[in-house]
Amino acid sequence: MSAPLILTAPYYDRLEELERRHWWCRSVRRVNFDLGLPGLPDSGTVLDAGCGAGGMLAHLAARRPRARGIGLDLSADALRLARKKRLRLLQLASVTDLPIASESVDLVFSNDVLQHLPEGDDARALSEARRVLKPGGHLCARANFGTLARDEQGVARRYSREGFARLVRGAGFSIEKHLVLHPLPALLAPRRHARHAGHGGGGLSMSVPPEPLNRLLDVYTFFEDALTRRLPFAWPIGDGQTVLARRQS
Repeated sequence: MSAPLILTAPYYDRLEELERRHWWCRSVRRVNFDLGLPGLPDSGTVLDAGCGAGGMLAHLAARRPRARGIGLDLSADALRLARKKRLRLLQLASVTDLPIASESVDLVFSNDVLQHLPEGDDARALSEARRVLKPGGHLCARANFGTLARDEQGVARRYSREGFARLVRGAGFSIEKHLVLHPLPALLAPRRHARHAGHGGGGLSMSVPPEPLNRLLDVYTFFEDALTRRLPFAWPIGDGQTVLARRQS
């Protein structure tokens, strides 16, 4: 399986900067850790399936130094950047065919990978995640949200909340938490579609805001994310969705 065309070297160079500085990436990482890490054994094994430039794994190593973090990605450009972060357990591989032993992983992260896969491969990727998880292990998966726009590029599909839940359950998981994230930012700044042709970022239209605004949004989403995790309902609007799901026996 080859990487989607938008996943170029410039894409990952920009992604690395965004993971270090952008309020949105900090929020995604914070939500993932707040959902996934409480149930992780102190020296548990974590797989980042589609690890990109390695930002999640680098922060995991700082937060849980005894955990064993494994990163897999289909892009050699991504893994080149990940290795610069002194991450060692990295492998060039597809999320639809994980070179990982069955029932050997405690927690699988999957961030904004599934929507890029060809039809049917999103279900296959989740089935592979279930295979490598130990019984009772957790999947923390983030995907896009909403309906695909006519001129939208770079993704194969968008998921409704119901459709994403159905996909996850169909792969053999029970959902423990299902969040729609960033309702106010999504309302104030409707999504900008990636423009690939001639785009220096290889498809990433996002850029880091001026630092005062970036800091303000970082603080705001800290509280918004905390509220979102505690609400008994899901927001009707947002820029993405995250599920925490347990592998069924």
